[in-house]
Amino acid sequence: MSNSNRSFHESSYDISPCDSTQTSSIADQLRAVKDGEICMVDYRNCSVLQCMTCNTVLGDSRGICGEVQSLQSIICLKVTEDVRVNKKLEMSLNGHLAFSTYQVLNCAGCHGAVGLVLHSTPEHLSALRNLFCLRKDLINCYMLRSGTCVKASKINFKHRLMDKNIKELKQDLEAQLKQVKILEGMMKELCTHNVS
Repeated sequence: MSNSNRSFHESSYDISPCDSTQTSSIADQLRAVKDGEICMVDYRNCSVLQCMTCNTVLGDSRGICGEVQSLQSIICLKVTEDVRVNKKLEMSLNGHLAFSTYQVLNCAGCHGAVGLVLHSTPEHLSALRNLFCLRKDLINCYMLRSGTCVKASKINFKHRLMDKNIKELKQDLEAQLKQVKILEGMMKELCTHNVS
């Protein structure tokens, strides 16, 4: 395969978080848990995140919840034990991380920096606090389906669109709460009617 074809294929990858409930609403997920259903994950659609320097496994696409383009980082909910959190708390006074405190993430294999965990941040970065941010330019993705390795910088990691589902769930819960309050009022009326 020529280099021009390879760059086209690498840039056409589109990775979304690999989980079994991508197309389900939160209400469906809650019902599945309540009913005791077992959800199966198609691992062929997953990818493994590796250190670009030493190929140490740092995580997989099941732990990815999106990316931050301004930081050129993949946002992960979880990583492997081979990602070490530096104990030293650092602070940035300029750039995209201005007025943020963070800890650097290091690869256990080569000891190189692979990302960071934000702690104190300005409001625009508050959603990233305590999440693992792996730098895309330092990560390779091993695609399980094709058995190929692709630079993470060539991949678009979609965000999980849960905000809309959470709003819908909140509206459903509020409607059910109103129904319960109406029923409570009716029960009180019946009780006071029966007593008198």
